[in-house]
Amino acid sequence: METGYSGRPGLAALLSALLPGLGQFYNRQWSKGGGFLLGFLILARALLGSVDLQALQQSADSGVPVDNIGQLAALMLLLLALAVWSVVDAARSAKKSRQ
Repeated sequence: METGYSGRPGLAALLSALLPGLGQFYNRQWSKGGGFLLGFLILARALLGSVDLQALQQSADSGVPVDNIGQLAALMLLLLALAVWSVVDAARSAKKSRQ
């Protein structure tokens, strides 16, 4: 931990669940929080950039999967993994700072 701040693990986890990196900012881990937030923004932008809503709607109507379904699934799984990692890390760091 970068400082001797003693945070609440539950609140740190909740903040990171709302937006990856917020729990780390709460724990005063500025660079780690910035890394989680930047990673989340990059992955979210990549996901949004690869989604064609019109093609997705046509695919849903016809029952035929979209061409880039694997890419979309991979990006969503990476986003989920980053979010879970951020929550767990924020809670553990806050708990560790209390000891």
